[in-house]
Amino acid sequence: MNTLNEKEKRALLALIQDRIDGHLTRFPYARYPAEPMLDWYPIFCDPSTVPLPLLKKALGWHFGCWQRQSLPSSVSRTISAILKIWEEFLPIASAESQEIFRFWQDHLPDWNTGFSAVAFLLHLQRPEDFELVDRHRMEAMRELLQEISHSEQAGSTGLEYTNLEDYKIFFRSILPKLPYKDYSRIKLDRFLKAYGNRHAYKLVSPDFRTTEPTIRTFTWDGLTSERFRTEQIIGRANCDVLFACFLLSLEVMSNSATEFTVGQVVGMLPVGTAGICNEASFNYALISLFSQQRQRDFWVFDKPEISRAFTEQANQSTRDMRFYLLHEGEKLQINQRYISQP
Repeated sequence: MNTLNEKEKRALLALIQDRIDGHLTRFPYARYPAEPMLDWYPIFCDPSTVPLPLLKKALGWHFGCWQRQSLPSSVSRTISAILKIWEEFLPIASAESQEIFRFWQDHLPDWNTGFSAVAFLLHLQRPEDFELVDRHRMEAMRELLQEISHSEQAGSTGLEYTNLEDYKIFFRSILPKLPYKDYSRIKLDRFLKAYGNRHAYKLVSPDFRTTEPTIRTFTWDGLTSERFRTEQIIGRANCDVLFACFLLSLEVMSNSATEFTVGQVVGMLPVGTAGICNEASFNYALISLFSQQRQRDFWVFDKPEISRAFTEQANQSTRDMRFYLLHEGEKLQINQRYISQP
């Protein structure tokens, strides 16, 4: 693909800005948290230092399986193949990028999945030379270029090395024109991923929305708060982490309220809060958050029997993982024990 001219860049920018917010309301933030990537760049720049468990974890992230135990069979086969021949790859890890691409192309059994995996590994190893790309992002690129009648919009629809170069030209032509400052790169990347995969949401309710967590990483070390007595939180389970994050979120937003509904609390704690991205683990933590399990006393409910019902659910092995949806309107207050006195 030739470099886009200014008229085409402006046309693409208009299309993207018109659609970006709508599609990002459906982006699965918990499947693709940004923080792990920042840790991986300095490691993957030298593939010989990459432990196989980390390699497996990173590839799982790329395929939307972050913190998940089960992977689609095609993804699992590709990841297994890469792990198996990683040692064989290392001698050419410093070779020209095109040679690396050909190595994986010759060795991976399923190139439909393998292409996305290799594109991801090249990006991690050489982020200055390659953008984060997969088949969904490439499909978004092709459709947007087609909309502006780009002279080469028909282009190759294959999964070749040249497609990686085309995508880089496309992405870096638009990026400087976006108005989101330091957030422009990640916002454009997420939009292209969501836009290229938008057909997967055709059976999802039009009202379905996702939210990026306010607090994406969390540690108890050095935790302080001017408004809340977080030192009173004794437990260290996920539900205790969520309660701490809820309090910190109120402080960040300068929200002085102490009375809420269950639904309001849940709405401020989207999946991925504190890096808890496994949906089953997160939902269990939400049930425990409202319970009295292990003498927790985070809340004072208007109806004490609701807290007991959450406790019963939390202690059941066959619990309803969406139990909180049945009680969204129930009112509660933050226990005064966790609020600093003026």
